[in-house]
Amino acid sequence: MLSFDISDRQVHIVKGNNVGGKIKIDKSLTVEVPEEMIMNGEVINLSGLAELLVSNLKAEMMMDKDAIVTFSSSNIVFKELVVPKAKGNEFLQMVQNHMSQEMGISDEYSISYTVVGEAGEDNPGSVKVLATACPSAIVEAFRKLFSIMSVNLKSVNINCNSISRIVLADKSNNDKMPLLVCELNDNFIGLTLFENGQMAFARYVPIDPSDYEQEDYVTEALNENIFRMEQFNKARGGPGLDHVILYGKIVDYIKLVDSLDGMDIRASILGVPKEISGYENFEFTVFANAIGSLYRRNKMTERINLLEIDTATGKTSEGATGLLITAGVIAAASALAIGAITIFIGMRESKVRDDINETNEEIAKCDEIIEANQVLHNGLKRIEEYQAMVENAKRKLDALPVLKKKTFEQIDEATKSTKEKTNYKGFNYEQASGLVTISEVTVSDQLEAPEFVRGIKKLNYFNDVTFSGYDGTGEDAENPVIISALQLYLKSEEVEE
Repeated sequence: MLSFDISDRQVHIVKGNNVGGKIKIDKSLTVEVPEEMIMNGEVINLSGLAELLVSNLKAEMMMDKDAIVTFSSSNIVFKELVVPKAKGNEFLQMVQNHMSQEMGISDEYSISYTVVGEAGEDNPGSVKVLATACPSAIVEAFRKLFSIMSVNLKSVNINCNSISRIVLADKSNNDKMPLLVCELNDNFIGLTLFENGQMAFARYVPIDPSDYEQEDYVTEALNENIFRMEQFNKARGGPGLDHVILYGKIVDYIKLVDSLDGMDIRASILGVPKEISGYENFEFTVFANAIGSLYRRNKMTERINLLEIDTATGKTSEGATGLLITAGVIAAASALAIGAITIFIGMRESKVRDDINETNEEIAKCDEIIEANQVLHNGLKRIEEYQAMVENAKRKLDALPVLKKKTFEQIDEATKSTKEKTNYKGFNYEQASGLVTISEVTVSDQLEAPEFVRGIKKLNYFNDVTFSGYDGTGEDAENPVIISALQLYLKSEEVEE
């Protein structure tokens, strides 16, 4: 079995097996991927990537008939839901309906889930579910990629589900929760939050050196996103984070530890569960996602194989089926033609040469027709690929949050919830992340600072509201209480349809 951990610029591959709960790794391989072959998790250049992977696998003598894939993308949406108990596809359908209603998710997404526990006394007969919505185009691209490679693709999973197997296999991690697990890469940071012995949330953040002031932009990006995840945990009623586990590309571990120590957070490297062997000749943390995919799934509490989900919901590719049918018809027709020619020649021996010449002429005509049809087929294929690219670009453009006049009205409404008029000086909006930042918010006294934040949260207009504290005592006009920055994350309703 081959296990692929696919990101935009690298593919980490391990060859191994799982027998009786014991995972044995035989070989490993990292393939560097040129730019624009994969974009935010979706394979764009199918034939180019297929050729690149197959050539490297053959060079390392790692080819196998079966494969599994794990990946991530910032286009994946995570949401915690409360869903009534049910079984099988009925429960999957209810999860999909809840996701559609609460997040505005369309049929163009593949929705998976993991049951994380009972919903509580307020929701008897229901369970709490962590649901993920992944663009179906990403899954379909993986299906086509491995079809070109002539490898049987058995499952497609999101990275957070793969790494959770390794994290939860180490029972000592239960004492560290709430626990944040961070994957480091030159091009992205993956964050998976664990609470109460279960995965609670995941986030994938693309990063670029040009977006940061420090030369060590990965460390700066890590600190920034850990701070955000800590605020997210506190907003859910948690105590905040005091432990982070790191894996992936770790260049200077001591520097990372010192940096996180300044935030009162302890850091450690992802450990290797005792049931895994054969990793001694490569860096385990680099291949952790691929190895985690080899764990068997708990079918009672999760449906995370996106291939299986697409089959259950009718989202299967018809192109390959149509191609097989067409090939069968052509093969049958060819067989009949050959048989007819053979009988004809046997019956008319005196005109064998004439028949051969006539047959050759017909074959030449058929070749011309086939060649013309092939040109049309290639042209149609290019049109379909261009149409798919345009539709994908449109989906990504439509998915960008849009700032509306109502946002300003809602913020202004929140200022009325305080005793005295609250004001702010700065306003910034990041369209890619849907983040609105208002800076230098001045309130009358220290009690009004959290009251102002609660006022915005009560509007139920923003998906999340965080702030990092305030300065000043408010005892006199020369020492006002000022919130340096307040982050407001737009809900999906802000997207223009």
